[in-house]
Formats: sequence, structure tokens, C-alpha cells
Amino acid sequence: MKHKKNIVATRVWLSRVTIVALLAGAIAGCNNGTSDKPDVVVVSPTTPASAPPAPAATSTAAVTPNATATTTSTTTAVSPTTAASPGTTTTTTTVIREPITDVVVISSAPEPQSLVGKRVQFTATNVLSVIGDRPFWVGRSNNERLVVVLDPALDKGNAESKVVIKGGQTLDLTGVLRPMPSAQTAQSQWGLTAAEAQGLQTQAVYLQADKINFRS
Repeated sequence: MKHKKNIVATRVWLSRVTIVALLAGAIAGCNNGTSDKPDVVVVSPTTPASAPPAPAATSTAAVTPNATATTTSTTTAVSPTTAASPGTTTTTTTVIREPITDVVVISSAPEPQSLVGKRVQFTATNVLSVIGDRPFWVGRSNNERLVVVLDPALDKGNAESKVVIKGGQTLDLTGVLRPMPSAQTAQSQWGLTAAEAQGLQTQAVYLQADKINFRS
């Protein structure tokens, strides 16, 4: 009786072991079957989100409070010896008052011809040299001088003997500026030699004296 119980107990134990073994095998088989299948990853197609628009560039200028745009105009004085820039016209107007009292005004004039007809009144001017009976030089030097010719009226009658011009004299002269005649005309009208008349052609004008006063 006891022996039968042992056999039954042994069979029960074997049955349990067998069941456990079968379960273990089934579990292992399931694991193997699963591991043999490739992994499948399902990816739903999605539209990539568009990147957010970059912020528009903003130009920022620093503004100074109460700033005022200022335009500066520069004026440059151009001297007679300075070349003016291209496209620039410089006009110089010289007004000469009458009567002219200084021989330098005449000898240094850019255009002596423009002085024709103007009255002259020299006080205590020096006689530099005498050319003939009527014409002579007055002034300060050979660079600042003027030809003076006595008006024909001063040579008429008794006045001719009194009007004798000599170098070194000091005179008061009054008269009008006239254009210098040609060498031939000067020679015939003023009683000069050809050389003397030609020497006057360096002058554009001469003083026709209608009044003279001897100081010394």
C-alpha cells in the first residue's frame, strides 16, 4: 500500500515537471518566433513643418534729438593772379573817380584806353624829361610816368614864350586824357623826330594839358 502511494506521488511529480517543461518550451518557442520576425516601424508621412519666417530686417538709424541738416556755402575770393576754377567767371569792376590825381592810376591801369576822356588834375608832379616843344614826361619814375602834351591854345600869342618846360620842374597840371596817335601823326603834329615819335607808342594815352602852373 505504501509502495503504491510512492508511485502515485512520483507520477504526480513527473507530471508537474513535464507540464512545467512544456510550458517553458512553449514560452521559448513564442520568444523565438517573435525574435525571427523583423521589426516593422510604421512612420506616418508628415509634412515637415515650415520654418517660421525670419523676422524682416529692420534698418534703424540713430537720430539725434533736435538734429538740423545744415548746408554750408563757401565763397572763395579769387585774386587777379589766381586762376579761377573751370566754369567760374570772376568779374572785377574798378571805378575810377574824376578827376584823376595820381599818375600811378593811369600807368598801372589794365586797360588805359578805357580812361580816354577822363579829367586829370595833378598837383606838384615832377617833370622827368622833355621830348620836344610841346610833349614831355611827368611822374615818379620810368615805370610810373605819363606823356603830357601842351594844348595848342597854350602856344598861341604871348603865352608861347612863357611856357617853357624843363626837366626837374614841379608843375600843377589840368587836362583830359586822349588816345595816343600813330607815330607818323605824332611826328607831324608835335614836331618830333621819327625816333621820338616811335618811342611814344609804348603809351596808350597821353594827357592833353589845358592848364599849367609852375611851382619851381
